[in-house]
Amino acid sequence: MKRIASLLLLLSAFLSVQAQRYQVQGSVENAQTMAKLPYVSISILQQSDSAFVRGALTDSLGQFVIRMDKPGSYLVRFSYTGYEEALRYITINDHNETADLGIVSMKTEENTLAAAIVYGRAARMQQVGDTTQFNASAYRTPTGSTVEALIKQLPGVNVSDDGTIRWNGKTVKQFLVNGKDFFKGDTKTVMKNLPTDIVGKIKAYDKKSDYAQQTGIDDGEEVTVLDISTKKALNDSWITNIDLGVGNKGRYSDRLFATRFTDNSRISLFSSLNNTNDQGFGGPHSFGGNKGLTASKMIGLDFYWDNKIEQQKAGHFEVEGNVRYSHRDVDLNSISSTENFLTSGRTSSFANGNQRSYSHTNSFWANAELRWNPDSLTFIGIEPSFSHNATRNNGKSRSATFNQNPYTFAGVENPLDSIFSVHNTLLTPIAVNRNLAETFSHGNTNSANLELHLVRRFGKKGRNVNLRLNGEYTHANNKRFNVSDINYYTGKPASFLNQYETSPSESYGYSTRLGYVEPLGKNWYAQVRYEYSYKYQDGRRSLYDLDKLDPLTYGNANAYPRLGTLPTDAQILETVRDLDNSQYATYRYFNNSVDLDLRYDTKNIRFHAGVSFDPQRTKMQYTRPSQIDTLITRSVFNVSPTLRFRYRMSKTNSIDIRYRGTAGQPSMTNLLDVVDNSDPLNISMGNPGLKPSWTNSLRASYYGYNPARQAGIMAHLAFAHTTNSISTRVIYNDATGVRYSRPENINGSWDLEGTFIYNFSFGKNKQFSLSTNTDFEFRNDVGFISRISSPTLSPVLFQSLLRPAASLKANPRASYYNSVFDSTPAIKNSARNLDIREDLNLTYRASFFDVGLLASIDYGHTRNSLQSAGNLNAWQYAYGLSGNLSLPWGMTIATDVQMSSRRGYADRAMNTNELLWNAQIAQDFLHDKSLTLSVRFYDLLHQQSSVSRSVTAQMRRDSRTNAINAYFMLNLSYRLNIFNGKVGSRERGAGGHRRGEFPDRQSGGFGGGHRS
Repeated sequence: MKRIASLLLLLSAFLSVQAQRYQVQGSVENAQTMAKLPYVSISILQQSDSAFVRGALTDSLGQFVIRMDKPGSYLVRFSYTGYEEALRYITINDHNETADLGIVSMKTEENTLAAAIVYGRAARMQQVGDTTQFNASAYRTPTGSTVEALIKQLPGVNVSDDGTIRWNGKTVKQFLVNGKDFFKGDTKTVMKNLPTDIVGKIKAYDKKSDYAQQTGIDDGEEVTVLDISTKKALNDSWITNIDLGVGNKGRYSDRLFATRFTDNSRISLFSSLNNTNDQGFGGPHSFGGNKGLTASKMIGLDFYWDNKIEQQKAGHFEVEGNVRYSHRDVDLNSISSTENFLTSGRTSSFANGNQRSYSHTNSFWANAELRWNPDSLTFIGIEPSFSHNATRNNGKSRSATFNQNPYTFAGVENPLDSIFSVHNTLLTPIAVNRNLAETFSHGNTNSANLELHLVRRFGKKGRNVNLRLNGEYTHANNKRFNVSDINYYTGKPASFLNQYETSPSESYGYSTRLGYVEPLGKNWYAQVRYEYSYKYQDGRRSLYDLDKLDPLTYGNANAYPRLGTLPTDAQILETVRDLDNSQYATYRYFNNSVDLDLRYDTKNIRFHAGVSFDPQRTKMQYTRPSQIDTLITRSVFNVSPTLRFRYRMSKTNSIDIRYRGTAGQPSMTNLLDVVDNSDPLNISMGNPGLKPSWTNSLRASYYGYNPARQAGIMAHLAFAHTTNSISTRVIYNDATGVRYSRPENINGSWDLEGTFIYNFSFGKNKQFSLSTNTDFEFRNDVGFISRISSPTLSPVLFQSLLRPAASLKANPRASYYNSVFDSTPAIKNSARNLDIREDLNLTYRASFFDVGLLASIDYGHTRNSLQSAGNLNAWQYAYGLSGNLSLPWGMTIATDVQMSSRRGYADRAMNTNELLWNAQIAQDFLHDKSLTLSVRFYDLLHQQSSVSRSVTAQMRRDSRTNAINAYFMLNLSYRLNIFNGKVGSRERGAGGHRRGEFPDRQSGGFGGGHRS
C-alpha cells in the first residue's frame, strides 16, 4: 500500500495543474483522400519571435483541442511524416476565446531519390555512413512498453537472456540520448525504464573517444552504442509516465519515469519495483525463456547540462552524470544433465545436478563527467566514479555422477530422486558418487576511479598533444560457508566437509599516457603514444575445516550448526585452518606501452596501421603455508599489430576491414606449482610450463542501403585463430568421479562467424516489409581428455617417500599430482560446432492495424574427433503470428502466438513443443487519452519453459531453470506532458502516433529479423 500511495501522491501533484481559459480547435485530413489524420504533431509558436508555446497531437479521429492560458497572436504549425507542413495564423483574446480552425488539409510530399518517386514513409532502417538508423515509428510496441520491447525488434540486434545487447556481432556498451551519455555503462537500466513513447529514432554506431572527437583523428578506442533521438517537440517539456500494475500469483510491476529536455539540458528520474523479471511483451520469444524468479527495486537520476557554446569553441562547458541504487532478490532453481567425454573404456561420464539458491544484492553507482574547452584549441575532461556492491547468497544442491546414461534405464524420470532415495537402488550399479551440499556467502565491494583527459591542438591541422591520467582503488571482503556430504559407490570412504572461507582483497593503481600526433602531408598523420601503469593487488584466502572442531556438532552431517555460525574463540578457529588451501598473495604490475601509428583519413577512405610494443614486469609474493613460499618476477615483451581499412562508396554504402594480433599471458597463479583440493571432487593445480598465446583476429563488414526501395544489407564476417591457447586439461577418475585439472597450452582453436541481414519494403504504398536475418558460427573447440580408474588414488604414500627437508621446495603434493598428469596420456579432442540461425519476418501495416508472420530455425551440429557419443544434432524452431488493432474509441488490442519446438536433447523432458500466446487489451480515458487501463496476459496456455544447452570439447550440458511465465497483469498508466509549465496533450509514439496505433501514412520499409 505504501508504494501505491506514494506513486498516487505524485500523480495527484501533476493533476493539480490549473485549467486554461482559451483554446484552439479543429481537425486535420489528407488533402487528396480527405481521410482524417490521427496523431499529427501540432506546435503553437509566438508570431513575434517564433518562440515555442505549446505542443499537442491530434487524436485517433484527427481532431484536436488545445487549451491556452494567455491571449495573443500565434502561429500554429502542423507536421506529419510524409506530408508537407501546414501553417495557420490565429489571434485569441477576451472577445474571441476559441480559435476554430475547421478542417486543416495536408498534402503528401514527394521526394525524388535515385530517379524514383518515393512517398515519404518511415523506413524501418537506414544506413548513413557507419551509422545504422532505425525509425521507431516503423515498429509497433504495446501500450506502456519500455525501450526493451522496441530494441528486441531491431534488425541485427540480439538481446541475450542476461540482458547483454549485441548489434551486428558487437556488444553494445552504452546508451546515449540525443548524443549524450544516459546512465553511462548501465544498458539494463535504460532497457527496463526508458518508455518507448519518447523515442523518435535509434542510431547504432561506434562512438569515438573524447580524444577522437576533439582532434578528428581516430585512436581506435571507440565503443558500440545505441543513440536514442527524442522528438524535437518534446524540448522545453516535462514528460512523465506512471505505470501501476498488479497481477495474479502475487505479481506486481510499478514504474515511474519523468524527464525534461531543453536544447542544452536534460534531467531524468526513474523508479521501478516489480517481481516479474521485467518481462518484455510481444514479438518473438527466446528459446530458454526467463531464468529464476526475480524481484527488483531501482531508483536513479541522470542529468546533462551545457552552456550553449558549441563544442571546441572557447568557453564550452558541459557536465553530465548519474546516480543509481538497486536491490535485487533472485530465487533460482536449476536442473542440469552433463555428459563428460572420455577417451577409452567407457565413452562418457554422466552427471546430474539440482541447485536451488536465494540471492540478495544491493548496488549503488555514481559517476560524473565534466568537459571544458578553455580556448578553441584545448580540451579538458574529468570523470570521477564510485560503486558499492553487497551480496548475500544461500543455496542447496544435489548432484550425482554415473558411468552410464541414467536416462536409458526404464522407469527413471529423475536420476537424482532415484539415487538419493533410501529404497530405490535401480541406479546404484552405475553410480560413482553423490553429493549433498549447502552454501552461504556474503560480501561487499567498493570501487572508486578518477580519470583526467587533456588535449591540446596546435595551429597545423591534425597536430596535437594529449595526456590521460587515471587512478583507481578497490576494496572487497567476502565470506563463504560450505557443507558437502559426499558418498562414493566404489569403495572409497564417504567424506563430510564443513568449511569456512574468508577472502579479503585490496587493489590500487594509476596510469599515465602521453601522445603526440604530427601531420605528414595531405590527410596523412603519424602518432606516437607512451603509457606507463602501476597496479598493486593483494588477496588473502583463509580456509578453515570446521568439521574438525567437534565431530558431534560441526562434523555431524545430520546436526551441524546453521551455516554462518562460528566458534567464539578465534584461537580455536585458527587450529583448524587448512594450510594446504589457504594462501596470501601480493601482485605488483609495472607495465609500459609504446604505440606507433600511421593514419590516412579522408571523407571516403580511412586507413590505419599500427603496432604496440608492451614490455611488462610483474612481481608476485605468494604463500601457501604447507606448499610454497616464493617471490616470482616475470618480464614479458608483447607486440600487437593492428590494421584497419574503411571505404565509403557513397553515403549509404561502405565496407570496413579490421585486423588485430594480440598476445595473451597466463596468469601468475596459473604458473605456480601448487594444488587446490578444497573441493575433493574437483582438484586443480598450476603449470609452470605454460607459454603465452597468440590470437589473430580479422573482421570484415559491409553496410548498404537503397533509399528508393527502402532496402538494405548488413553483412559481416569474423575469424579468430589462437596459437598456444590456454586450455584446461582434465583427468577423470571413473572410480570416484573426481576431476583433476591443470592448465596447458593447446593448438587448433579457431572461430568463424558471420551475419547477413536483408530487409526491404514492397507494395504500392510500401505497406509490406520482409526481412531475413542469417547468423552462423563455426568454431573448433580443442581440449585434452584423460581417464584413470583408481578408488584409492592419494598423494600420502608419494609424499612419505620425499625427505622432509625438501618438502617446501619440491612441494610433494604438487609433485604427486604432476606425476599423475605426466603418466597419463593426454589425448586431444576436437569438437567442431556449427550453429546456424535463420529468422524471417513478413509484416503488413494498414492505417489501423498491422499483422506479422515470423519464422525462425536454429540448428546446432557438433562432431567430436574422439567420441561419436559426443556428436550432437539439436534443432530449435519457431513460427508464429503477431497483430495489433487500433479501434476508433481509443481501444488497442495486441497479441502474438508462437509455436516453439526443441529436438535433440539428452533429457527427454527437454524435447518439447510449446505454444506460447500473449495478449493485451488497452483502453484510453480522459479527453487527451492520457490515462490508460490495460490487461496483459502472458503465456496464456501455460507452456513456456526455460532450457539451454552448452557444448565444449570436453562436455555437453543441458539445463532447465524455474521462471516467471504464465500470469496476467492489470495496469493503470498515466502520461503527462507539461510544455513551458502548461499541460499539453499526451505525446504518442515516435513519428506522431501512439505505440500500437497506426496512422494513415506510416508503414515500415526496412526491418524485421528481430530476435530476443
